[in-house]
Amino acid sequence: MIKDPFTHQIIGLAMETHRALGPGLVEEFYHQDLVARLVKSGIEHLSKPRRDLIYRGFVADTFEADLVFEQKLIPELKALRGEFAPEHFTQLLSYSKFWHIRTGMLLDFGKPSLVPKRVIYTSKTGKFPEVTMAESVTDAALAGELVRIANQCLADIGFGYRETTWTGLMSAALRAEQIPFVVSPTVVVPNVGTTSLRCLVINNQAAITFTALGHEVTAIDRACLQTYLRLLGLPWGISFHFGKAKADMKFVSAPASKLPKNLICPADSENPQIEILQKNNLRVL
Repeated sequence: MIKDPFTHQIIGLAMETHRALGPGLVEEFYHQDLVARLVKSGIEHLSKPRRDLIYRGFVADTFEADLVFEQKLIPELKALRGEFAPEHFTQLLSYSKFWHIRTGMLLDFGKPSLVPKRVIYTSKTGKFPEVTMAESVTDAALAGELVRIANQCLADIGFGYRETTWTGLMSAALRAEQIPFVVSPTVVVPNVGTTSLRCLVINNQAAITFTALGHEVTAIDRACLQTYLRLLGLPWGISFHFGKAKADMKFVSAPASKLPKNLICPADSENPQIEILQKNNLRVL
């Protein structure tokens, strides 16, 4: 039972939208109808506001929520065949954190009756645990810097953001620290084709990956990073996890296998990493 009068009022208007349109339509139709009812009711709101998250002078991510009631509520509209998925809660928590609004609401218009789900965001922070450095780490100083930067990001920002946001935050911090890196390098997978990897390549020495809003670095996370290291021809990496209220990290070593000969990384005129890649016979797009 939701006792907050404002949230109850918004749910009531959303129910009117659902009764008027019925299930089975695209999400945008429900959004337009609900916005019209908000305007008619004189309720102040922001419809699909687009805002940048700036960290250390760089854009780390861009957020566009469906609706924002400043200092009150963030509803996220869905028209689903199935149930709410983890990524829906991750999306809403990120919006709540960014707009500093504690109460979020998922509204599903895809069922015979409107399905509301209240989500409460609580701001927390922490630090990464001390872990044993892998024997494959060829630059202990660089590894220490990466852990320091990740801890600083977490201290400055706190838990609550999605994986892509942490990738952007760490990228911004690395730019500010003038540490060369490449975002989402594209590599050749032998006999298959090319693909972009969900990681950062740091100073042509290591790769780092990010997951968020779970419990820990999982065996799957470590296995994925091992695959990236093998394709990139790099000896070590770090998997960082920014959970809901706890941070985790693991050093990962590349599997023993033949190194690839033809790696591809995206061109970036402002990235000093490109010169290093060219010296190592990596082809720049």
